[in-house]
Amino acid sequence: MTKLLPGVVAMTVFLTAVLSGCGGTNQVLQAGAPVGTQSAKRLQPNGAPRLVYVSDQLQKALLAFPASERAHNPPPVQTIGLSVIPEGVWVDRAGILYAALSGRSPSQFGKVEEFKPGASAPFLTITKGIGSPSFLVVDRNGTLYVDQTYDVSVQILEYPAGKTSPVKKLSITEKGEGEGGPMTLDAHGNLYVHTSFLDNQPSRVYRFAPGKTAPQNLQLNGLGGTTGLASDEFGNLYVSDAKGGISVYAPGQKNPTREILPSPNDYFDFFVATRSGKLYVAQGESPSLASLLEFAVGGSQPVNVLSGYLQAPLIPALRAAAF
Repeated sequence: MTKLLPGVVAMTVFLTAVLSGCGGTNQVLQAGAPVGTQSAKRLQPNGAPRLVYVSDQLQKALLAFPASERAHNPPPVQTIGLSVIPEGVWVDRAGILYAALSGRSPSQFGKVEEFKPGASAPFLTITKGIGSPSFLVVDRNGTLYVDQTYDVSVQILEYPAGKTSPVKKLSITEKGEGEGGPMTLDAHGNLYVHTSFLDNQPSRVYRFAPGKTAPQNLQLNGLGGTTGLASDEFGNLYVSDAKGGISVYAPGQKNPTREILPSPNDYFDFFVATRSGKLYVAQGESPSLASLLEFAVGGSQPVNVLSGYLQAPLIPALRAAAF
């Protein structure tokens, strides 16, 4: 995982949600005022827009932004304060928001918190088995997968819906220390994870078949050192490549069918795909302004850019990608 500063990552979550008193306080922030100084007012029932949730590790908070091609860089409409820096984010089919939080002191412990749509306080907290969680994914049954570095291996923990203890542990071991990367799923229940090991570059994408504990290396060509990964309902994999862009691999193929490249002297951070193949790409550790780029299905140039109020966006996750 690339980082702007040690332990400094920001993640984005695109979500269609109704902020309807499911717990916590729903706030709309006045346009033009700095974050943290804006006055709040209630969202109107049934009037909530699509939202992009940004978990910003510099602010230790999840910020929600309106998301549409007509949004034109709006200010945040809700802020969820967190006790520690978030390391991973996901949204499931029901709109539940998941945040992976790593402890940063001897008195803090790693955990995953779950938030109902619109809530500012978690309704469920998972700590058992959690050390330093990084990326998250949830399947159609509500099973939560959490990956983390354990010793020198990449460990993936599996939690059934509503449970706080893992029922299974998967692991990947190579040369050197491993780093857990983004995960995704396909229609057949296969779990994919993009990992990077210190002494065994370039990165690799592995697949775990349902019920299996042995990972299969997909041997994809053209990978580099970053570990972005997403998929669509057609089985295409979107993978960070050695050029700083995104390579798209059709099912069963080792070479990409197309590439999406950043501007010269730039590179993409992490990204996510909707089920139809629309991409949301974070860009913020490069010369460009910190932003979230939206790519139409099959597109190679962004059709929308969300920027302003973002400090170091890295990892998007969206409800439209839920399996």
